[in-house]
Amino acid sequence: MSQQPNILYLIPDEWRQRGMGFRGEDPVLTPNIDRLAAESVELENVISNYPVCTPHRGMLFTGQYPCTARVMGNANSSTSQFMCRLPVNTTCLPDVLDANGYYCGYVGKWHLDSPVVEDQAHLEEVRSDGKIWDAFTPESRRHHFKYWFSFGCNDQHYQPHYWDNTNKIEERSDFPGMWSPEVEAERVIDFIKNKDNVRPKDQPFFLMWAPNPPHMPFEQVPERFKDLFQDKDWEELLLSPAFTEMTGPASELPQDMQDQYGANMALAKEEVKDYFAQIAGVDYYIGEVLKALDEAGLKEDTIVVFASDHGDLMGSHGLIRKGPWFDDSVKIPYLIRWPGKLKPGKRAFLMNTPDIFPTLISMVGLKNQLPSSIEGLDLSRFIMEENLENSISYQDPAGGLAYFINAPMNARGVRSSDYYLVVLRNHYDEERYILYDLKKDPYQLKDVASEKPEVVQEYRALLQTWLEDCKDWWLL
Repeated sequence: MSQQPNILYLIPDEWRQRGMGFRGEDPVLTPNIDRLAAESVELENVISNYPVCTPHRGMLFTGQYPCTARVMGNANSSTSQFMCRLPVNTTCLPDVLDANGYYCGYVGKWHLDSPVVEDQAHLEEVRSDGKIWDAFTPESRRHHFKYWFSFGCNDQHYQPHYWDNTNKIEERSDFPGMWSPEVEAERVIDFIKNKDNVRPKDQPFFLMWAPNPPHMPFEQVPERFKDLFQDKDWEELLLSPAFTEMTGPASELPQDMQDQYGANMALAKEEVKDYFAQIAGVDYYIGEVLKALDEAGLKEDTIVVFASDHGDLMGSHGLIRKGPWFDDSVKIPYLIRWPGKLKPGKRAFLMNTPDIFPTLISMVGLKNQLPSSIEGLDLSRFIMEENLENSISYQDPAGGLAYFINAPMNARGVRSSDYYLVVLRNHYDEERYILYDLKKDPYQLKDVASEKPEVVQEYRALLQTWLEDCKDWWLL
């Protein structure tokens, strides 16, 4: 075995926690994820604190919350002026691993750079919303990912393009007619098997694979995966108890989101078959990658993580996509397999996205190398040792509390295993409180703030501590 384990981090986009077959919630078909789960520790409460692509990835790589990392929205041409991109001068997860002997590789969707208008001829076309979403990432901004087969944000799953280790934007590689997860899985397998010596043999590796699917447009998925659900009706697929009318707390959402209720429900019923088909398709290629890991004799030497950057509401609370505070948006899958080191099972402690960086680094024995800039907490002890989470207080930031932020909604939140407080501010900084009793109402269907003012007060104080610790913009 290598001195330190390899790390294979699988992070498909928009895959909600319910969407893993072994959980018995969404009726998805995920045989490979299910087999991986049987050999893994499942973290059941990993929270995408700002459940949108770029902010989540910014938190993951920096170990910081969005206000510190300054990644306060999705990277596209409309947000370029706000520098919604991964800071180049912040020490990130791959920087630490590279400095400690790891060879780092990245395959798939990056979405951590702002488009440059002058580059438009080499990017995905301007979309119907008038924005440029794709972007080229030069070597100087790749944070020591030395193996590179990636794109910015191209949602044409059958017209994928990539930039490899070259530093020239004009040397883009296109794969018309091929489904992007298939293209990427081939590169991941080549990396694992070290085809053509694409990586040094004498170094442990850190490889991230970020497929764009399951991500809209959902209809862009091979027919063989569509066929798995063609005979299903939406009533057989949309089984979340939160798939219900927009009532109570959801009525506090911005008016334009409320106005979309009918359209959202209709779209969810239309899209769910293809969403599940994309999940099945990505699961298939994950299976091919895991098989390659076995064939290369690297299973015992490799930590495998399966996660996502956020979920998809798919009609829950009358909403679609991501962003709001509900669990189908903020809760992500999280499986960790480390043969011989981790006993398969479940852990229920709360983990925030910025905690992932210090936790992984500590698991591979590099805790002393963590940069002081990190705001996340090292929770590795709760993963490596069983039953420790029984000692976590609901007021403890390490494993006992998780947070929510959404800048366009002007919303923040804090949750424990008992309660979930969401705070909404208007333009006059007047606050509206929404409180869920998670023991009695795990799907967040009833606001009990008026019934439990003392809980609201207690959790607002817990939220204030977090706002101050991470210098949140609400304090300005």
